[in-house]
Amino acid sequence: MLFTPVRAASVWRDSAKGGENMRKAILSIGDERLLGSLKKRLKEQGFAEIIACSGSGELLAEAAETLPEVAVLEISPNDETIHATSRKLWERFSIPIILVAEKCDLETAQKGVESGVSAILTKPLREEELTAALVLSLAAARRLHALKGEVAALKETIESRKVVEKAKGRLMERDGLTEAEAFRRMQRLAMDRRISMRQLAEAILLADGIAVENSTKKVDSKQRTTYIPS
Repeated sequence: MLFTPVRAASVWRDSAKGGENMRKAILSIGDERLLGSLKKRLKEQGFAEIIACSGSGELLAEAAETLPEVAVLEISPNDETIHATSRKLWERFSIPIILVAEKCDLETAQKGVESGVSAILTKPLREEELTAALVLSLAAARRLHALKGEVAALKETIESRKVVEKAKGRLMERDGLTEAEAFRRMQRLAMDRRISMRQLAEAILLADGIAVENSTKKVDSKQRTTYIPS
């Protein structure tokens, strides 16, 4: 189905009815009429709290404190600071950023991409375009957050396997076990202690004085002697 501005407005309003009544938006708009208009439109789109900021420092401080879902910033001609601010907002908080400009040329668009901007709208703002920009920007941000979570989980799985393999190898070397025997012993001990295989593996390695990178927890001396099979 073609995702037109009208279709976007419908999707956004449906999602706003889903109980997300604490949506927050942060604005940095110098034009008072535009600021008032944006506040009204954002409230109509389901944002319960709208924070207006007067400068870059205040904007970043408020973003750190309130963690808004989206930022809408006005860019003036030859204003280079807004791109630096946008970059900091994106790098620190990963929130979608919408710029409002008098016009959007190729250079402005390229700088926007480099600074993490999700969309650029030109004046005068149309409600349908604002709604579509909000929906698409937030959807892209959610997809990115989900992807980051998947990458982090995959990295954790790989690191855990490395630690378990290292501890298994240590048991094989130290106690003359086969690979299957060492693994079964680790499984039994982990189940008995109700801990993960990685935690057990780290305890085995730490007890033998072997460094463990990115350890999930510190293991005290009592735990070390308890976890290690005789």
